[in-house]
Amino acid sequence: MKDEKIDAIFNPKSVALIGASNKEGKMGYVFAKNIIDGYRGKIYMVNPSEEQVFGLKCYPDVRSIPDSIDLAVIVIPAKAVPKVMEELAEKGTKAAVVITAGFSEAGPEGKKLEEEMMVAANKGKIKVVGPNCFGIYNCNIGLNASLGVGTPPQGGDISFVTQSGAYGMAIFAFALDHHMKFAKIMAHGNKAGIEDYEILRYLGEDDETKVICLFLESVNKGREFLEEAKKITPKKPIVATKTGRTAGAARAAASHTAALAGSFTAYEAAFKQSGIIFARNGMDLINIAKGLDWQPLPRGPRVGIITNSGGTGVELADLCEEAGLVVPELSEETQKKIRELIPPYASARNPVDMTPVWPKFVELYSKIIKILYESSEIDIIIPIILQRAAMMPEVCQAVADTVNQCLASDRKKPTYVCWVSVRSAQGNMDILQKNRVPCYDWPERTARAVGAIYGYVEFLKRRAISFEGR
Repeated sequence: MKDEKIDAIFNPKSVALIGASNKEGKMGYVFAKNIIDGYRGKIYMVNPSEEQVFGLKCYPDVRSIPDSIDLAVIVIPAKAVPKVMEELAEKGTKAAVVITAGFSEAGPEGKKLEEEMMVAANKGKIKVVGPNCFGIYNCNIGLNASLGVGTPPQGGDISFVTQSGAYGMAIFAFALDHHMKFAKIMAHGNKAGIEDYEILRYLGEDDETKVICLFLESVNKGREFLEEAKKITPKKPIVATKTGRTAGAARAAASHTAALAGSFTAYEAAFKQSGIIFARNGMDLINIAKGLDWQPLPRGPRVGIITNSGGTGVELADLCEEAGLVVPELSEETQKKIRELIPPYASARNPVDMTPVWPKFVELYSKIIKILYESSEIDIIIPIILQRAAMMPEVCQAVADTVNQCLASDRKKPTYVCWVSVRSAQGNMDILQKNRVPCYDWPERTARAVGAIYGYVEFLKRRAISFEGR
């Protein structure tokens, strides 16, 4: 059973905004607009200085609200938060998101305020997100209770938990630009009222969440967190990046969200043991999640590379093998099928180098992908779409169509595109990614993402966990 208090954070029947405002530039204005724009449950505005906010009646205080409250969103000054939390507890409120900063990250006085706030919250058994946080989303019900602008599209199945607010939301925005869709987002700042393992357990049980992404500065109650991860990773992947790996970064984390970073060596070993996929940075986090979400898991490590540039193909082969993958030479039978298509001076060995015969790019990318898809020698297909090929929308459409035709067959095999081109060709990358064919800028990012995904497969294999249909 889901934790009903955490579920009230993401699926509230009613939301109260404490500190709502009609004045542009105020935090209460931003949150009021965001909540009203997409959320369809009951909304209560609270501010003693306003009669209405965005056309909705505004209550002078929490006690004046006539109904129960599932979720309170708090944007008032820190000193006023403990008293409001007491009122919410009396009201029977299930959960609260405290956006306000000035708590334990700000020093001894702030820490005392945070403790007072949590005494009141705990008395009422309120689950608290924050304080000093960016907020939460449930994209699939149109709920944006965050500083982010606009409500993302519905229909996503990736959930993202971030300790850093602004950078976490930058990662999220980058993902949206690449046509990824999300289910739930939480930026939980100081993590005063909800433990890491509790939110992990919730997402592990959440039917809408297929991939879990974590941006961590610290982990509270690490043993419980890892025990939950061990239960979840056989069923769905967890991708995590952990900052504070060096002394300087750990010091910065402590001043940022009062995080105690801990030994990264211990984290690294624990992640590996529990099946958490480690991402070195925010971009890798999103790249790995995209591949997991859009394509089936690879059955093995053997990569078939298709390129129109020999040098790029060689570099990608190096990087793939360094990432724990294999780039095998194709059998004579498979090479013969490819040689019938490509110029006599091209190579069919793997990487398959078709050379820059751009008038035939549409035909060659499509037909070679099909040959590798049908070959029992290859588990993973990586077309390199570079320069002239990337500037041709018809090539990108042909690759997208071919990949999805292949995926419609009984045999499932992932395709990931290595994209090397100019910014002006970004629209052509969109053709692929709108069709759920993941693209990665440059060979290194491609190899890192694909290697990490196959690392998860190896984890499942070591534990004899079936991943048919994934």
